[in-house]
Amino acid sequence: MKGKAKPVLFSMKPRYADLVFRGLKTAELRRRIFLSDSEEDRDVFIYVSSPEQSLRGVLKVKHVWKGTPQEIWNEVSCLVHVEKKDFDAYYKSRKIAYALRIDEVYEYENPASLETLRERFSQFVIPQSWRYLKPEEYRSFRNMKRKTTPVPQKIAS
Repeated sequence: MKGKAKPVLFSMKPRYADLVFRGLKTAELRRRIFLSDSEEDRDVFIYVSSPEQSLRGVLKVKHVWKGTPQEIWNEVSCLVHVEKKDFDAYYKSRKIAYALRIDEVYEYENPASLETLRERFSQFVIPQSWRYLKPEEYRSFRNMKRKTTPVPQKIAS
């Protein structure tokens, strides 16, 4: 029996975070990813990088694709809102690519600024790409007030 997947913190550029929270981007591209435990129903907290610099919300990962960059492009190109040239640049010199199917998405009513996060957690570290959350961070983040309705998601067949 699989246990609950460890929650993670992703760093995301504002333009891609906006697409996720608007329900337009339903898959997230990554060069490296967690594979040590269950990928399904993983809580992924979204830290939006500069100039926003805030913890903006949380999503659930429904599925993880792994393959060559071309295989991943063929699988998720219509879900990622990324142009092919940008996709190719992102995976340049990579033999393996990952994409995460985004399921539920919730935006916080009051996103936590980087300053607030560092006041609350003296050792708070912004990940380059992603990192596992510390238990005290997870407890705090999951209790942050979410907007009353989840962000609508377009389901691709």
